[in-house]
Amino acid sequence: MAIIKVEEATAGMVSNGEGDAGGHVHDAPQASDMLSTVDWNTTALGPRSDWPASLRTAVDIMMASGHAMCLAWGPERTFLYNDAYAPILGKRHPFAFGVTFAEAWPDVWDEIKPLVERTFAGETSTFRDMPLLMTRNGYPEETWWSFSYSPVRGENGEVAGLLNVTLETTDRVKAERERDAATAELQRSELKWRHLFETLEEGFILGKVVRDAAGHIIDWCYEEVNDAWYDLVGIERGCAVGRTIREVFPGIEDEWVLEFARVVETGQAIRFTRQVGNLQRWYDGVCQPAGGDLFTVLFLEVTDRVQSDQRREALAELGRVLTAIDDPEDIVRAATGIIGRTLCVGRVGYGTVGEDGETFVVPNDWTAEGYASLAGTYRMDDYGGYAEDLREGRMVVIPDVRLDPRTAEDTGPLESVAVRSLVNRPIKERGRTVAILYVNDSVPREWTSEELQLIADAGNRTWTALERRRAEKEARETATFLSSVLAASTDCIKVVELDGRLSFMSEGGMKVMDISDFNAVKGCPWPDLLKENGPAYVREAIQAAKLGETRHFEAPADTFIGTPKHWSISVSPIPGPNGEVARILSVSRDITELHQAREQQLLLNGELAHRIKNTMSVVQAIAHQTLGRAEDQKAVEAFGKRLGALASANDVLTRDNWSSAKLEEVAHGALSTFGEDRFVLTGPDVTIGPRATLALSLMLHELATNAAKYGALSTPEGTVSVTWAVRSDGGKDALDLSWIERGGPPALEPTRKGFGSRIIRMGLSGSGGVELRYETEGLTMRATAPLYQIQEA
Repeated sequence: MAIIKVEEATAGMVSNGEGDAGGHVHDAPQASDMLSTVDWNTTALGPRSDWPASLRTAVDIMMASGHAMCLAWGPERTFLYNDAYAPILGKRHPFAFGVTFAEAWPDVWDEIKPLVERTFAGETSTFRDMPLLMTRNGYPEETWWSFSYSPVRGENGEVAGLLNVTLETTDRVKAERERDAATAELQRSELKWRHLFETLEEGFILGKVVRDAAGHIIDWCYEEVNDAWYDLVGIERGCAVGRTIREVFPGIEDEWVLEFARVVETGQAIRFTRQVGNLQRWYDGVCQPAGGDLFTVLFLEVTDRVQSDQRREALAELGRVLTAIDDPEDIVRAATGIIGRTLCVGRVGYGTVGEDGETFVVPNDWTAEGYASLAGTYRMDDYGGYAEDLREGRMVVIPDVRLDPRTAEDTGPLESVAVRSLVNRPIKERGRTVAILYVNDSVPREWTSEELQLIADAGNRTWTALERRRAEKEARETATFLSSVLAASTDCIKVVELDGRLSFMSEGGMKVMDISDFNAVKGCPWPDLLKENGPAYVREAIQAAKLGETRHFEAPADTFIGTPKHWSISVSPIPGPNGEVARILSVSRDITELHQAREQQLLLNGELAHRIKNTMSVVQAIAHQTLGRAEDQKAVEAFGKRLGALASANDVLTRDNWSSAKLEEVAHGALSTFGEDRFVLTGPDVTIGPRATLALSLMLHELATNAAKYGALSTPEGTVSVTWAVRSDGGKDALDLSWIERGGPPALEPTRKGFGSRIIRMGLSGSGGVELRYETEGLTMRATAPLYQIQEA
């Protein structure tokens, strides 16, 4: 059965005192006394003198009972209870006396309402050990109750009320649960230990010490061992009982005998973690006295754990050492020593590979006793069959050089320097092998994945430490160099805080700004130092820099002593350690002379444009006078319009000093006379050169002229879409331009191709790249040219 949650009384409920730990309410009136103190006229029951005999009888029985009882009466389910029931209510007493059942227990009314209704329908309900989660004493507590709901009939025999007799069974239920849980736990424990001893994975020894004639312990004998013992020491089962440890393990360390002897003599148990040297295994266990000369040992193999701890400590030591040492050769010496001692090998070395990929230099190496150093300079090909593996960055692991196909044909050079097994860990940087960490041993060895990981980690850390030292050295040199550059630069290099205030200015910058002491302007708002549109440009650039963007603009500003200057200003974000923008860099270059030259050039360009227009007008006049009587006046008209297209292109170029023009401006200029509402122009911002500007103007003019005569522009509904885009073609950018006519008559390929057709087919750069499709929907032209040709033309 689900636990019914009973929460605290609502804030509107009245209490005459705080409840104690047992659920009693200090200073609260007795329920029996409240019968005479409650104003029953305000309740659904009415004056007590008018109560029916059945109600008075039920109340008298309830109040006289020593059992906890409550009564719900009438259609409103008016709630009454006796003194024994009051503690159940907790802080709801005395509020609940005389209210409705729903008001007395609002939190559980949804659950008990069906039971109440069934009782008023004439049913009796009995419950045993129903769980209720109550907060009757200010905190949640699990409780259990045995109770019954019985109908109480009125004078006419109908059910007029409900009588509840209840008993708290919390203590009994908890006791039974605790007893059952303890019994179950005991059974589980017994089963667990029974299974444990039946399937024990730990090694178990029952041993007996062996004494000499004088009574001194000189050895001990295996009286009993379990199967796990044989598995853990790697010995065939059944060959240990009755033999001594020195017989089973010849040459074993004396401490394995002496320590267990002390247990027998002192009667004190010990815990041990020790290696059996000739097994190369570590064991952790407990030895306890078993009476007389007997003792027991329970142990596990912990070789992996011990070696893992050793490797972890080795890496920690390596980290400490690499941080503390500055000299590169000392770094290599310390790193190789830590690796060699941890892995118990014969030799560890570290060397760098030259940029040619052939030279391998070992400054020094670590060697165990009896091993010769291999420090020196080598060629990668000296490594025979696995040199290519090292060049490609593949780790070389050879358990036995006599068995590996890369070394088996000629093991002499390796074995002559005590190399029977080896690991070579190449370290790659930017796609090439830059260093190698090598580990050698004089006996065959199966290298574990953990050992290989240690070698890899150590190699990477050593390389990182060496690179960090190199980078730190370069950083110091760079800082010195940059300091010299800042002092020598004639640009005004400034650092601006995010709020726009100056915090640094280069020496060269102070000189060009006529500032002798930076403190005179430090902390000043940078935008206030510029003129005209400069402050607005600066504020926009600062906001962009905060978002990680770089801006460039030009603006006037006076020097500190008032000399007018014009500046080219770049504003860039300076990221902090966490990658977010921390400060702002501003580089201002004095372009006063360039600015003056530009103004002069604009004047000259204006004059040039004026003269070109005059020249074009003269050419047009001469053409009209010369060709005015020509029979083909359409050709004369076309000639004039082409001159107009050239004039439009020249207008665009003269605005940009004949250096370049925006493709969109060129297109608008060439098509403006044909009605711009007939055209849709879309494409990115692309700058094209002077020759491409003239070619594009003439091509678009010819296409528009043909469209006006024969194509989409010859009908009111026709439109032309001109689109362009930059795409990658074989790793290089290319410009694609499309002319698409729709809404006009079907496009027909001309039978005669004149000068206009040649202009169109010359394309964007004068070298072709044009595709024309005469379709039912209209003409489609696609022109393509390398972007660099368009921009340089």
